[in-house]
Amino acid sequence: MKKFWVITGIVTLVPAATMAILAARYQPVIRPNTQVGLVPVGGLTKEAAMEKVRIWWESEKDRKLELTCKSFTTKMPPMTAGALGIVVDDLKSIEQCEISDFWDATKNTLSGTPEKVVLPVVYKSVGANFDQLKKKIKDAIGPIKEATAVYVKGQVVTTKEVTSFTLDEAKLTNAVTDALGKDGTVEIPLTEAPKKVSDERLAEIKEVVSQYSTTFPSYQTNRNTNIRLAASKLNGHILLPGEKISFNKTVGQRTVKGGFREAPVLANGKHDKGIGGGICQVSTTMYNAVLLANLKIVQRQNHSVPSVYVPCGRDATVDWPDLDLVFQNNTDKAIAISSSYETGRLTFRILGSKVQGQSVKIVTSGFRSWGNGEVRVPDSSLPPGREHVIEGGSAGRSINVYRVVMLNGQEVKREFLGQSYYRGMKRQVAYSTQRAAPKPAPAAPAAGGGETPAPTPEPGL
Repeated sequence: MKKFWVITGIVTLVPAATMAILAARYQPVIRPNTQVGLVPVGGLTKEAAMEKVRIWWESEKDRKLELTCKSFTTKMPPMTAGALGIVVDDLKSIEQCEISDFWDATKNTLSGTPEKVVLPVVYKSVGANFDQLKKKIKDAIGPIKEATAVYVKGQVVTTKEVTSFTLDEAKLTNAVTDALGKDGTVEIPLTEAPKKVSDERLAEIKEVVSQYSTTFPSYQTNRNTNIRLAASKLNGHILLPGEKISFNKTVGQRTVKGGFREAPVLANGKHDKGIGGGICQVSTTMYNAVLLANLKIVQRQNHSVPSVYVPCGRDATVDWPDLDLVFQNNTDKAIAISSSYETGRLTFRILGSKVQGQSVKIVTSGFRSWGNGEVRVPDSSLPPGREHVIEGGSAGRSINVYRVVMLNGQEVKREFLGQSYYRGMKRQVAYSTQRAAPKPAPAAPAAGGGETPAPTPEPGL
């Protein structure tokens, strides 16, 4: 109604023919007091407004945008919107503006400046190559790493798993445009690959469940190198509920190339030398920590003779690729293996969550022992009458081993772990097969003493 009276008044003052001419010649413009982003475009034609937005973008496109992501804490170098594949869409930015016709313009002239309208800048993706951005993301995240849990200086220290990430290019456009309209910070949209060990599972590993230590001579350099190397390959390894671990698969084949050295070994009931000698002490030490954590033993074999560093029946021999030690996490929470090597001492710990009031002890019964006798081996290289001990030998033994689980001081489970049978070794002695040379008979002394008389010539000679 108001518009009607305004127009009526104008018509009254201006001849109709004049109004018609003005309306025909009028070029539509954007509604006054309109702004696109920071760019005032009110009163401009569509083409002029688009040009003004482009001029603004020439300075804005070099603006450095900060790149952040919740998946990593490393600061990434900034990038421009153009490097991220985003440019201004001047056409769509202006198309959203209200266009004033002749009558609107006339009304605005009479009624004053309309209320201010601020519209957002519209951007578009130009399909940029994101290889540079992906490299920056990879450098910030770092290499893929497994989750670990170790025991250091009296504390359980966990490291979260670092998995692979995929850049969500579809969401990147919105992230960049949001940043351009706000504080210039781009939250990079990444899709993280599922973790094998989730952060929630990792948090279950918080204390020492069990531990066991063995000692060894510190002067046996090669053997100790093998112990330290094998133990380090098991350190920090995490097992989820139901998961099994193989000593051989985790430590790998014992080779010189892999860092293992030649050291004394016990093979086929005899003392010898071999690459990786000493790692059975690693498997044995871990085996005892596993027993005390009440974990399930899947595969274990004793030596041919008892080990000197653990009680009889509590050793675990390994040999690539057949003889293995395998155990399973039969709990409902994640656990971890932690090894600690010191001069002359090796310790294994099982880390996880304790069962309150539970304790475990290992007991034995039915111990037997028997002699294995002696074997004498001829050796022609030995001097006559000499002997040499090839193998000192050892008695045979057998023993039954049980695991007893206590809860608040009461026995709740007694598990038969098996009979350990040690066949032992015969004493082997080499003896010389050479006969001693006969001693020369002493010369008979002359009758009466003195010089021996000349023989008497026979008659006729």
